[in-house]
Amino acid sequence: MASTQIAKSFLQAIQHRRTIYALSKKEILPEEEIIKYIRAFVKEAPSAFNVQSSRVVVLFGAQHDNYWGQIVPAALRAVAGEGAVEASKQKLAGFQAGTGTILFFEDMNLIKGQQEAFPQYAAGFPVWSSHSSGMAQIYVWSGLESLGYGANLQHYGGLTGETLKAEYKLPDSYAIQSEMVFGYPEQPAGEKEYMADHERVIAYGHSA
Repeated sequence: MASTQIAKSFLQAIQHRRTIYALSKKEILPEEEIIKYIRAFVKEAPSAFNVQSSRVVVLFGAQHDNYWGQIVPAALRAVAGEGAVEASKQKLAGFQAGTGTILFFEDMNLIKGQQEAFPQYAAGFPVWSSHSSGMAQIYVWSGLESLGYGANLQHYGGLTGETLKAEYKLPDSYAIQSEMVFGYPEQPAGEKEYMADHERVIAYGHSA
């Protein structure tokens, strides 16, 4: 049954979801509670043919610190040299200051299986996989915001994906999509500029 109040609450959640960089480890919820919510958010994210290809790994504590303090710097150093690490030092320290990191993957074995089962749609499944991951990401991001957390989305996975699979013994079929850093928001997001609504949403046939 439709509920205006539910719609308003949903709208408020997505309006408040913003990129927050000033994060700390100050506790809002116990780690087990955070994991419970993340599992619920990911569970409800839609996917093409209900393939449920999104996979998530959550890093807390020393694992989170190691990712931003060791794994990412090592990956940057390997491809761009020490100068790149120095240039990114403050940014990476900001990520490490947060509570945790959520690693979003897609299981490409499932996508391959869908391509084989439905060859007429084979070209679409990798695109729809990206859509599915994006929906899982926005569900988690908005959900964390509604719990009081700030978050930001990063994309170092092209450099660290293979290391992560080795470090956590993940299947080779897991393709990393993004990393979401979250924590206690020490500062609000800056002002956001919006395009005019009519430039982004156009309606035809309505009575107004």
